[in-house]
Amino acid sequence: MATLPVWPKTLPAPSPSDYSLSPVRAFARTDMDNGSARQRRRFTRVPSHPSVSWVFTQEQFAVFEGFFEHELALGTSWFQVRMLNGMGVSTVVARFTEDPPYKAATLGDSKEWFQVTAALEVKRMPVVDRDTYDVIAEFTADEIDQMGDPLHVIVHVELPGPKRWD
Repeated sequence: MATLPVWPKTLPAPSPSDYSLSPVRAFARTDMDNGSARQRRRFTRVPSHPSVSWVFTQEQFAVFEGFFEHELALGTSWFQVRMLNGMGVSTVVARFTEDPPYKAATLGDSKEWFQVTAALEVKRMPVVDRDTYDVIAEFTADEIDQMGDPLHVIVHVELPGPKRWD
């Protein structure tokens, strides 16, 4: 399998201030003649559709246009980009989805700054695993930090080490 193009290092990540995320509906719903509607899960993995925005200098906008045309085949190819979600900033696989694929406008009267907005499709946003979820749903970050030292003492000081089993 060919490697995916990677978002150029000279370009900024999508701006968090204009960022929004919409997951695709992962269930089917059937309305009943009587009683409650029924729902069932359709997929185990669903794409997300973030709306993103970048602010580029004129030089960065030229890099973006080149990346879009040469690396992404005018926006038709998937690429790797770092994006924000509940797990922090993670590398995801995305592609442009709308027509036109992006919109660019100068900022104010300046011809040196461009704002570019686009809608992307992300194959799968990272999500915490089940074990991590079970812990963070029960305990706050401060409580987890407080557990760290006593747990370290139990495991590394009080429990017998590998040589004690001889």
